[in-house]
Amino acid sequence: MASDQLKNQSDWAGVVKWVVLGVIAITALFLFNGEIRHILERTDNIEIGVLKIKTTQTLLGKASVSNETVKSSEVVGEGIQGSTYVNKHYNFQIAWSAGGGWSASDTMGKSLIQQYGFPLTVDMPLVIMKNEMVGNFRPNINVVVETIGSMSTRDYINRSIDELQQQGWKILTKDIDEATQGGFISLYNDRLTYKLYQFQRIVVANGKGYIITASQLPPDNSLSQQLKDELLTVLNSFRLII
Repeated sequence: MASDQLKNQSDWAGVVKWVVLGVIAITALFLFNGEIRHILERTDNIEIGVLKIKTTQTLLGKASVSNETVKSSEVVGEGIQGSTYVNKHYNFQIAWSAGGGWSASDTMGKSLIQQYGFPLTVDMPLVIMKNEMVGNFRPNINVVVETIGSMSTRDYINRSIDELQQQGWKILTKDIDEATQGGFISLYNDRLTYKLYQFQRIVVANGKGYIITASQLPPDNSLSQQLKDELLTVLNSFRLII
């Protein structure tokens, strides 16, 4: 029974990534056609006290690779609170730009999980969406939590990448911080109707994998830069509650 369960989890992992990556693509996708050479493939280590925070340069900007935490004593309330979301069941919080035209739903993801028939090992507790369309697409960030047992961060990320590549995704960057069980991958797919870029911040903790996915790179103009900054801010704001 245990081996069957692990196999089911492995089989579903690829499906999870596919649904997460395309989950809000109800409308036509219209994404940035910038060149891959704009990505600066380097990482930095920033020391905050005794803690080293690893970052990586992506098309969005400098993204956090490390798993960062916040003490439970510093967290107030639960659920959607203005531009912050706190989930004490899965022990995480995330924030988005206040007054930036974003809305969050803690029910949409659950409906999608039920609609696609996912097992109980997978949950999508939050979807954050831009209120207005950008081009023909609604930019979004969503959080998926998957039960993965004792799988390491490196194994989890590598398994995810293998499955994504089988589905036609090309990996632009892969960074792993095993010390804090964090990671970040950038990827795109040119086999779809439109070229689709995705950015995933990944955290492994307490037998669970947390996948925070941002979708949308619009045309390279002033609106584009603002949106890049907003998406990056949301990704970087994710914190595990300890």
